[in-house]
This record gives sequence, C-alpha cells and structure tokens, in this order.
Amino acid sequence: MTAVILKLVIDEGVFAAVSDSLLVFEKTPVEFNTLSIRSYSNEHQLEGIKEQVAGYLGKVQIEIRTTQEAYKDILSFLKAHHPKLESDYWVVPVLDSGKL
Repeated sequence: MTAVILKLVIDEGVFAAVSDSLLVFEKTPVEFNTLSIRSYSNEHQLEGIKEQVAGYLGKVQIEIRTTQEAYKDILSFLKAHHPKLESDYWVVPVLDSGKL
C-alpha cells in the first residue's frame, strides 16, 4: 500500500461538521491535522461583510495521511454525507516517512 496525504481545503463554517464526519468514518481509522488559512483570489465573489473588509475567505486545510487505496473511500464518504460541500483537494504521494 502506497502512503499518500489527502489535503482538503474547506470553508471555516463547515469545518465542525466535516471533522465530526471524519471521526466517525468506520472503513479505516482517520487521523488528521488541520491548519487555518486565508484564501485570496480575484476569481470569486466575497460574500460576507467580514470577507469584504478583510479581502480574504477563511478556510481550513485538513491533512489526512492515508493510503492510495483508501483516499477514494474517504472522498466518497464525504460526498455522500455532505453533498453541498465545496472543497478543493490534492492527493500527494509520501516519498518517505519516519521518526527522528
């Protein structure tokens, strides 16, 4: 099994629901890290007053270390449980890992 990192970028407003879903995913254990990020672009409409004033959208990046076989199951699970979820994602191969 080849290890990969599945990176999801979602809106802050749906983070609690998505993270709760990941914690109850039964097919394989899911451990993840999160990172708050600011998303900048001139291609989208800033909808809320906070975004219009700040000039960015608040996002959360979720990083899941999984396998090449399992990441598709995770994406399918999220699509089924959050059909209106808008998320960018990347699948990045893990070339090496360990502990120092």
